[in-house]
Amino acid sequence: YDLACPADVDDGTGTGTPDGGVDFNDLLYFLAQYEAGLLPADLDDGSGNGVPDGGVDFNDLLYFLSHYEAGC
Repeated sequence: YDLACPADVDDGTGTGTPDGGVDFNDLLYFLAQYEAGLLPADLDDGSGNGVPDGGVDFNDLLYFLSHYEAGC
């Protein structure tokens, strides 16, 4: 994912390619990765600092949603 903007995870192709913007495609891609427990959804270890911890849990969802809502 884009370290500068962790909510920019997909350009609509479903390949996980950031496109420089945050839109519905990013939300759909992240939720699919999160639901499947896949590592592209591993964004935060619960610290809120954006440090992946090798697992996918609720902290990752909260971290993504906060950045998605803020537009980055």
